[in-house]
Amino acid sequence: MSSPTPITAGMPRDALHQEQIIRAAIALLDEGGIENLTMRRLGSRLGITAAALYWHIKSRHDLLLLAADTVWGQTPLPGLDGLEWRPALVAMADSLRSMLLRHPWLLAAMTIQPLDGPARDRHDEHLLAVCEASGLTRRDAEQAAQSVVTFAIGAALADTPRPYVSFGLQSLLDGVEARLAART
Repeated sequence: MSSPTPITAGMPRDALHQEQIIRAAIALLDEGGIENLTMRRLGSRLGITAAALYWHIKSRHDLLLLAADTVWGQTPLPGLDGLEWRPALVAMADSLRSMLLRHPWLLAAMTIQPLDGPARDRHDEHLLAVCEASGLTRRDAEQAAQSVVTFAIGAALADTPRPYVSFGLQSLLDGVEARLAART
């Protein structure tokens, strides 16, 4: 993964901040998808030229990485103390599905290029920790975590109504619980 380029020096400190650029980029993405995000359009929204944006962000790809990581960072993660793994997995899957429905451009972007960053990594590690808290082996926990993510992404792609998502996810977790019971 290439690291997103942070805003560099060269402009007065109060002129423009990375958070402003990312918020404006996410707004453009939310309004019209990936095709709507151009450096010219973003510069216009921010009141600067597209060329001036390149002082702050190296490329459109880096901007997508920063936007995706910001969105992933806004996804709530349940606390691990006193954790009940099943409700935690349901909550994480629901949060992921909801985030993807709020930012559908992220689904499209993830099919084009990897958009992994620190916030996505933190989410995935947390999900794995929740799965391991159930008592699954590391290998089974990795597979369960990937199944939950895949299920949530599929539910977001299909815009599946919540009752069906809940039923499907509970069925998936029933399988995880059966696997745990078979080990004892």
